[in-house]
Amino acid sequence: MNNQTPLSQVSKEPRLHGVIDILRTDRVAGWVIDRTDAARCASVDVRREGRLIGTVTANRPRKDLERQAVGTGSYGFAFTFDPPLEEGMEFTVVVTARSHDGVELPLQPAAGAAKAVTAEKKVLGRILSELVALRAEVDNLRLEEASAEKARACFQERLELVQLRLESSIPAKDLPQRSSPGWLVGIGVAGAILATGSLIAGLYSLWAA
Repeated sequence: MNNQTPLSQVSKEPRLHGVIDILRTDRVAGWVIDRTDAARCASVDVRREGRLIGTVTANRPRKDLERQAVGTGSYGFAFTFDPPLEEGMEFTVVVTARSHDGVELPLQPAAGAAKAVTAEKKVLGRILSELVALRAEVDNLRLEEASAEKARACFQERLELVQLRLESSIPAKDLPQRSSPGWLVGIGVAGAILATGSLIAGLYSLWAA
């Protein structure tokens, strides 16, 4: 008689299996096994408020797993919070097991490992996650603003360079003759500069639009 479990049933079981045994303000610990390859140790990602704060390997010996003949028994993990969590904020922590080829499993606390999460704390957790996303957006906007300011400064330098080139390229015949009275010469030069300035202002307005 064949006592082996049919493959059709094995395939329905989650590849990764494990739990969180301890979830406190200073520490989280548990175990996880890759059922398809018991010789490999899974990685465990620890996130707080949506931000990755650490990754550990689930390779610590566990006497309880050895007694139950769970693979090699060395599938435990532990992570210390530094700084510790605020009291009652354990619900902001998410622990995810990850196999060597990228298969993931969110780990849940075992019975009694953590206090019950109230509806208010769930709402607060979602708000904290949104705050993390908003902070990332603000950082991106600051980078874009700095880039735009640099582009404006570069454009201003180019405008000034064009203005100098235009002023230096005004034909001498367009300027009043030296024999003309001094005030006429001044008016002619001022008119040429004003015309150049108007052209530059027009170019800048088109760019700014």
